[in-house]
Amino acid sequence: MTHNIETIELEKFKNLDKQEFTAFFNSFSGAKPGYLIGTGQGEDENLAIFNSITHIGARPPLLGFIQRPTTVDRHTYQNILKYKHYSFNLITENFFEKAHQTSARYSKGQNEFKEVGLTAIHKKELRCPFVGESPLHIALELDDDIEIKSNQTRLIIGKVISISIPRTLHNNKYRLDFQELKSMSISGLSDYYKLTKVKSLNYAKPQ
Repeated sequence: MTHNIETIELEKFKNLDKQEFTAFFNSFSGAKPGYLIGTGQGEDENLAIFNSITHIGARPPLLGFIQRPTTVDRHTYQNILKYKHYSFNLITENFFEKAHQTSARYSKGQNEFKEVGLTAIHKKELRCPFVGESPLHIALELDDDIEIKSNQTRLIIGKVISISIPRTLHNNKYRLDFQELKSMSISGLSDYYKLTKVKSLNYAKPQ
């Protein structure tokens, strides 16, 4: 099956306003699971939404995310450098609108947990907060901080320290079912999608 498609040169997009242009090009990578990143302690405590979480490796377990250029204050990035620990908290149907609100530009010292009505929980020996409403908590320690010279964004790589998951998943050979968790995926800056699992396929080998 072929589709009736049209080629649009980049030049034509220059008539879009900045917000439309950014939203359109941010959507190219598709809908990806949304996470809230929790950082800091005390007055530095911060919560911010990201959908650029990516798998880096399994041995050791490493996860990365893209940090926008640090030409302005980036509270998440500053806290990660200061405290080294941070958390990934899966966003679900139950609180995605509150999670979205963390993308607002709150001033340093404003606690996003309180501003949007989410619950901050703390775990012994970890220098970061977690989202009580989330069913999946991943605690990380900063492992690498790589500047992407093309646009001055940064790839932040963390080593997984611990994972908190619902007890029911222990009986599922630790395979995460994102539909069961009611995970919300994000495309671009503000489009939210529910996940529907189609099928599990076997590990592929040459036939």
